[in-house]
Amino acid sequence: MSQVTAIKKSNITDTEFLNDVISGLTQQQKTLPCKYFYDDKGAALFEQITSLQEYYVTRIELSILEQYSQSIAQMLPENLSIIEPGCGSGKKVAYLLAHMANVKTFVPFEISEEMLSYSLAHLSPLFPDLAISPLLGDFTHNQMVKQLTKDTALDSQTNLVYFPGSTLGNFSPVKAIEIMNNFHRLCGVNGYVLIGVDLVKERQVLLDAYNDKAGVTAAFNKNLLQRINNELNGTFNIDNFSHESRFNEQHSRIEMHLVSNCTQSVIINDQQIDFIEGESIHTENSHKYTLESFKQLAAQANLKLEQTWQDDSNYFALCLLRPL
Repeated sequence: MSQVTAIKKSNITDTEFLNDVISGLTQQQKTLPCKYFYDDKGAALFEQITSLQEYYVTRIELSILEQYSQSIAQMLPENLSIIEPGCGSGKKVAYLLAHMANVKTFVPFEISEEMLSYSLAHLSPLFPDLAISPLLGDFTHNQMVKQLTKDTALDSQTNLVYFPGSTLGNFSPVKAIEIMNNFHRLCGVNGYVLIGVDLVKERQVLLDAYNDKAGVTAAFNKNLLQRINNELNGTFNIDNFSHESRFNEQHSRIEMHLVSNCTQSVIINDQQIDFIEGESIHTENSHKYTLESFKQLAAQANLKLEQTWQDDSNYFALCLLRPL
C-alpha cells in the first residue's frame, strides 16, 4: 500500500470567498477569480473538459509526456520529492513517476479536497510503494504557501514542482510571476520547476477549445454562479446568463465571460448587484505564450528556462526551469 499521510488543511474561508466575489462584482468590468471554479462539481466538470475533442491541451500534453517522460526524468536527480499544485486526477504525473527512480514523496497540492481524494485513489494502486503526502490549500496565496512550506519543511529539501496544463495562463502576468515565486519557494534547495505552457496558435482553434459544442465549458463557467448561490446565499438565475469565449489580441489571451441576457438584480449575502442587458462577468483568462515571452516572464520570478519539450505542431510546451 502507498504510504498516505493525512490531508493537511488550509485556512480558506467563506469570508475570503465572499469578499472576493463582492469586490469583483462591484468593479466597472465585473469579474470573478477563476480559482473559485474548482469546487467539487467544478473540478469534475473540468475533468470532462479535458477529454473533449475541441480541448486540445490535455491530449497534446499527454502525447508529449508519453514521448519525452524518460528524457525529462534523465535531467532530474534521484530521491527528490514531486509537488503538484492543482493536481487534479494525477493522470499526468503518473507518466513522470513511471520513469523516475526513488521519488522520495509525492505531494498533491489542491484547493479541492475531492480532487485530492480522487488523485490518491488513482495513484495509490499504480505506485504502491510511493509515499503520498496530500496538501489542501491555495497555491496562489503567498502567505499560505510560505506557511505550508515552513510547516512541512518542504523548503529544506530538493523538490520538483510540476505544474502541467495551461493553468499559469489563467493569471495576469503580475500574478503569474507571483505564483512562479511561490513555486521557487516550493522547489526547495537546488530544485526544479516543470510547467506546461500553451503556445500562440490559430485563433479559431483557441476559441473552439473554450466553447465546445457539447456545452461542458458553458456548464463549468456557469457553475461558478451556482457555487455563489450555494455558499454565499446568492440569488443568481443561472438561465439568465450565457457563456461566451473571446480572443483578446492585445493581451494574447482567451477570455471567458458570463453575459447577462437581461437587465436584472442579484442579491449576495444581503448585497444587491445590478446588471444591464449585455453586461458581462469576466471569469477567466487563458494567456498564450511564445517560448521567448514565457522565458522573460519566468526570469522575473528568478527562474531560468533550461529545456523545453514540444509537440510537432508547436501547440504546447513543457518547460523545465531552475532557480537563478
